[in-house]
Amino acid sequence: MRIGLTYDLQTDPADERQAEFDPPAVLDAVSGALAALGHEPVRLGGTAELLEQPQRLREVALVLNLAEGRDGRCREAWVPMLLELRGVPYVGSDPLALSLGLDKVMSKRLAAAEGIATPRWASADHPSRLPRQLPFPFPAIVKPRWEGSGRGIGAGAVVRSPEALAARAAWLAARCGGPLLIEEFIPSGELTVCVIGNSPPAALPAIQRPLDPATRLSCHVIRPIPSTGECPLVLDEPLDAEARRIAVRMFEAIGCRDVARVDLRADAQGRLFFLEINPLPSFDPEGSLGLIAECLGTTYAALIGRVLDAARQRLAAPAPRAAIP
Repeated sequence: MRIGLTYDLQTDPADERQAEFDPPAVLDAVSGALAALGHEPVRLGGTAELLEQPQRLREVALVLNLAEGRDGRCREAWVPMLLELRGVPYVGSDPLALSLGLDKVMSKRLAAAEGIATPRWASADHPSRLPRQLPFPFPAIVKPRWEGSGRGIGAGAVVRSPEALAARAAWLAARCGGPLLIEEFIPSGELTVCVIGNSPPAALPAIQRPLDPATRLSCHVIRPIPSTGECPLVLDEPLDAEARRIAVRMFEAIGCRDVARVDLRADAQGRLFFLEINPLPSFDPEGSLGLIAECLGTTYAALIGRVLDAARQRLAAPAPRAAIP
């Protein structure tokens, strides 16, 4: 099968605006995996390329969408919307799920509606409009409301006073722009769960992210990446089962399709809290996908094959009929 790849290419790793874009090595890895599965990868590019050369979509039978978009909370929806307008089938979530997942406040509200615990939080459109008092005690972590890949999160993201909060909010607004999420900081441990499939989706075993000993942040968002990290949680069967249950529940609440990644934090008592869901997870073989493949005793290519199979089965299934009153 000729499978198109849609993506935004990272040309300058030092440019923070490209933090979520795919470097050439990742595109090479995904293309190699598709070839190993017997498919022919066709690189299509992102929104600009599709607008300039829409006829290229006729070259492919299916699109594997990796495109992140460039600005705003709906940027991940750009390419899927173009694909839907052109009637091109694609792997992954639809525009609504992508936009809900990128907006951390909206996904936390959905989690609360589903009865899933999430750290207490507040939001602000601008540093000048920070809440007078937080609805929880310090420490807090300050994040961009709709960024990913750890953008805007570093050693200074955890604040312990109103003055530190104001300073960090001003720094973050100047660096990233956009509204802020101020969240109760839970320092004890972090898990990530990959979910693959549809009707029903299946959660793969949870993975514990190493924490930076100094900040208690996940090592993958600290620069430079610490040489050693701590894994303080005992990832036993009950904790794994609960993490997987929450991941599937959020996958379905957001309306994800085919694949997503869910991040969780655990407190000192082992209670899990939903942080965020990524319906457009990284396909970097050195990231979560590679770790999960190693944990399962399979290959990176085989895991991508599972995602493709999920999408093809979904696309082959007849659409449900609307109920007639």
